[in-house]
Amino acid sequence: MNTRDSNSQRMARNVKEVLHQYEPVWKEKPRVAKEVNTFDSAVEKMEPHAIGSLIVTKGFTDNKDAVALEMYAEAAAIARRVSIYALDTGDYGLHDQLRVSRGFLVNMGEETAFHKVEDIYNRVLPLVPLLVDYDVDETKMAGLKTLMDSYEALTDKPRNLTLERKRHNQTIPEVKKEQRQSLYKLDSLMTMFAGTDFYRDYKNARIIIDRGGSSKEEEKK
Repeated sequence: MNTRDSNSQRMARNVKEVLHQYEPVWKEKPRVAKEVNTFDSAVEKMEPHAIGSLIVTKGFTDNKDAVALEMYAEAAAIARRVSIYALDTGDYGLHDQLRVSRGFLVNMGEETAFHKVEDIYNRVLPLVPLLVDYDVDETKMAGLKTLMDSYEALTDKPRNLTLERKRHNQTIPEVKKEQRQSLYKLDSLMTMFAGTDFYRDYKNARIIIDRGGSSKEEEKK
């Protein structure tokens, strides 16, 4: 939600508050009552989108980077020890695949590095019963798998949150249009109460105040 939309929603909340404050004045006017209900629904409909448009993902990204570094370090340590097992057994192809360092993984880029960690895990796991002398066991492999799962979860979370925020922002113009259409009708219907405190307070509530402190009447569309 941009600043203009945020200011408009703040105005809409103010209008809703005034309308409910003066309910005894308008509730016997069927057409006004109908429009107030329509406007109330539009304001409430906007609220989850106003909140959703402010979703922040930065914290998840910071956590992901920390988990990634720990995952790279553990994967590289396991891989290098198992690469010696590969040499000892004459499996030079496996040795070449496992000869990686933490720095090597860091420099590969996130997606490629994670696929490499997955490859290391999948190559080493079937060999675990043979790796006692190389200090690689089920516990260490389970620890690496936990780091991999945590990393995937932290990768998916900001992506999902970004998509959710995008959906909210895409919905805002449609709901804002509903509000504006209802306000257009209310502006005319309110002339029934011209000269009253209700009318004055309604007109004041319809003024949009921006974050810089200036105000202006909403442009009618």
